[in-house]
Amino acid sequence: MKRIQKVVGLCIWVALLGSAALAQEPLGQLKSDPWQPAEKVGWRNLTVSIAAHGAATGFDAWTSWQRPERNGFLADGGRFTASSAYKKAGLFAGLTAVEILVVKKWGKKHPWIERACRIANFTSAGMLVSGGVHNLGNR
Repeated sequence: MKRIQKVVGLCIWVALLGSAALAQEPLGQLKSDPWQPAEKVGWRNLTVSIAAHGAATGFDAWTSWQRPERNGFLADGGRFTASSAYKKAGLFAGLTAVEILVVKKWGKKHPWIERACRIANFTSAGMLVSGGVHNLGNR
């Protein structure tokens, strides 16, 4: 139980420190205007959020491996197997592709789309990590 508490605490610290680091710019590159122009899309921040979502998906799949699976879409004979992992990875890849296409098409005109995708990625990552920690606790 102590080990799980340490893992959860470490995940929270990494998330907090990572979000604080993204919010700050290097000292030599401070802007006078804090708002980004509408024609500039924050691809770096979106890429970081996609990477976090992908890592959380992999962590959740790793902790679910060969365990009973209640999700009917992912379950293969009642267990999380390789086909379940392929489905999970395909779902992540498909959602990421749609997200990138939407941001490329409408991101310059509507900068809130990139922000919404970034928030959705970090939220999904948090939910998947919590599911993975839950799986570790039930081993």
